[in-house]
Amino acid sequence: MKSKRFILAALVLGMASSMAHADLHEVKENIKYDSKEAATKTGHAARDFGHATAHAAKTVGHGIAHASREGYEATKRATKRVFHKDGSGEGSEKSQA
Repeated sequence: MKSKRFILAALVLGMASSMAHADLHEVKENIKYDSKEAATKTGHAARDFGHATAHAAKTVGHGIAHASREGYEATKRATKRVFHKDGSGEGSEKSQA
């Protein structure tokens, strides 16, 4: 009778041990999967942040270039008005001479 209880107890402990091993394996796989997923999301977030930063820098650069172009054209027009009088003064002087 004692040997049957001993065998039954050993069998129950063996089954519990294999179930615990399977449970630990499942937990390990879940941790591994979650870690990979978190790393992937972090990488995608970093990539998106880099793209957004590059786009913002490009937009600012284009804005500066546009403003400097406008400033150059305005300076050119003002200089023409002051020194050349839009070319109307030169043409009338040449035709009179």
